[in-house]
Amino acid sequence: MPSLAKFLLDDRTRQLGTEFVTPDPSEFSSALGVEAEVTGETQRTLKLEDVTGEDITFSYDANGRSVRLAWRNPSGRGVVNIFREGATLLRVNDEGGRTELVTEFRTMDTVGVLRLQVFPHAEVTEESLFA
Repeated sequence: MPSLAKFLLDDRTRQLGTEFVTPDPSEFSSALGVEAEVTGETQRTLKLEDVTGEDITFSYDANGRSVRLAWRNPSGRGVVNIFREGATLLRVNDEGGRTELVTEFRTMDTVGVLRLQVFPHAEVTEESLFA
């Protein structure tokens, strides 16, 4: 990452007074049965097709405070493609017969939650509100 971009990212993080807290990668394999692959310097990717039967990829970048969710249909066309910045917390929620990835967001103007339910079936919900 160029030094100016890193400075701006660090400055933005300081202004918001937050960081992106992520679970230990072993939590994904325990709860979802998939490994979090290292796909960049600070990025990890979860390929969920083997456990959902759907072509779903979830990536997160701890330093960039961002997540991407891509869901494609069987012909490879995009069904859902979400990219969000300002992530503050990623957690695995495993209760009530449901397992989901929950990502919380906060920017200077908005707060939100992105939920990717993996079990018992794949489902996506997203909420974004003015702060």
